[in-house]
Amino acid sequence: MIQKQILETIKKNERFLVIAHINPEGDSIGSQLAMANLLRTMGKTVRIINEHSVPKNLMFLPGSDQIEVFSELNKEDINFDVAIILDCPIPERIGGIRNLLKGKQIIIIDHHISDQSFGDINWTDTKASSAGEMVYQVFKAAKVPLDDASAVCIYVAIMTDTGSFRYSNTTVATHHIIAELLHFDFSPNKVYEHIYETKSFEVMKLLSEVLSNLKRSADGRYVWFRVTDQMLKRNKLTAESTEDFIAFVRMIEGAEVVAYLREIENGSKVKISMRSKTDIDVNAIAGHFGGGGHKAASGCMIEANIDQAEEMLLNQIKKSIAEHNGKNNQEK
Repeated sequence: MIQKQILETIKKNERFLVIAHINPEGDSIGSQLAMANLLRTMGKTVRIINEHSVPKNLMFLPGSDQIEVFSELNKEDINFDVAIILDCPIPERIGGIRNLLKGKQIIIIDHHISDQSFGDINWTDTKASSAGEMVYQVFKAAKVPLDDASAVCIYVAIMTDTGSFRYSNTTVATHHIIAELLHFDFSPNKVYEHIYETKSFEVMKLLSEVLSNLKRSADGRYVWFRVTDQMLKRNKLTAESTEDFIAFVRMIEGAEVVAYLREIENGSKVKISMRSKTDIDVNAIAGHFGGGGHKAASGCMIEANIDQAEEMLLNQIKKSIAEHNGKNNQEK
């Protein structure tokens, strides 16, 4: 069993570095904090370091203030025996911390279908709803009791990656885990409020601008929107405040694929997030540009200005839909 192999490696080593992907969200932050709690309970020394800081709406999580930002650290002071990388399918998604991993033992715990298994121990479970659900399984395998702090972190990891238990990755096992977590001392409605109901006036104004400039294909099968640096600067907002805009656009009836394009690095690159509401595989679309994720939720980066990136992305979406239609016609 892979969990046994992971636990044997943990027992044999003392110093651990816990990492997640760039631009961390609920699953990556929640699973990191829970994993760090597990390691400390087992008597280990732990540092949690990410490329980017904790999003504001997740700062309520216990221990979030212990997550360090890589660019703010003296690299020579980062000492560890084993790196545990959570919720990250490809090494490029780690960021600059990747440069510290040479010669170190690496454990990968991930649930994406695009996982490249770039560690020494690779546990990929595409049936798991989230990395948080997998960390819960490590707790069980280690026979380490959950505490209140770990329970709420795992709850947030699962809740956010399942879209509050609305997405197709929500399983019977997911609900069984949530049922156990709800016995601990935290308030689900307060958690939801922190994550989804603490939007500033400026964020809502920007959302109204985004919604008023939505674009869709002639047949309505795909919808997309853009957020530029200028839009963020005008509203004095950070990019992280727009991450869940795609959830609003996903509600549009008849839209099978939804795409969000956001300028980064002064407009020289564009970050793409996609969602699929049917069996159209957005992971394959993202993979065309070197990205990945899940069949129904995926992302990538395109090195181009936003107009060029939009054209490239839409051409690939059209191609994927056409191939999907052709496959369906052959099966009939």
